Amino acid sequence: MADASAPAANLRPTMSFSRAHLVDAALDLATASAAVSNYCDHVEHNERADVEDVREAGAVLRATAVRLSRLGGYEPVELYARRLAMIEERNVLHSEDSFDGASAARGTGDLRQLQLVQAAHDRAYHADVVGLTKCDQLRHYALHVAKLAGATARVARGEIPREDWLERRVPDMLLFGLKLATVTSDALLAESVEEVLPLGASPRLAA
Repeated sequence: MADASAPAANLRPTMSFSRAHLVDAALDLATASAAVSNYCDHVEHNERADVEDVREAGAVLRATAVRLSRLGGYEPVELYARRLAMIEERNVLHSEDSFDGASAARGTGDLRQLQLVQAAHDRAYHADVVGLTKCDQLRHYALHVAKLAGATARVARGEIPREDWLERRVPDMLLFGLKLATVTSDALLAESVEEVLPLGASPRLAA
């Protein structure tokens, strides 16, 4: 059974965030959040909407998660696995025989496989959301992405601790980046998470 408190073998020694890193991340997340919300709004009004905007927002979330994980001292997949364990262990449906997302995630660094791990986790622990229509799922995810943008802005302002944000909100960026791909029927490529974004680069959505 996964243990969310187990020490991470791939933990780096120190956090190397600057305020500029955090501000850039908050802006990237805010733009991604707006793209998802804008798509939902257009669809509800039967207006022209491009699903690629949502897919690109998902790519921004995944890239931002990878970059911040590294800056925070973690390997991205390990941080994500620890977050899945945390979520699963507190869920009412959790048992010794339940799906172990953390172990499944640690078994791969492949984005496509992580997408499948996330989908299996959602089926096991989030039937309430998986059972919604895709439009309703996307609207629900838009709320979560907005929360991630807000939390990152608060960290940049020094209003909430970086450690808690790093352990919960940064892996959530990867988590929802995977969900946005799945809900838009975007099968991710079997590429290494380590190749998603070179260290030091900053993802940007076009205006």
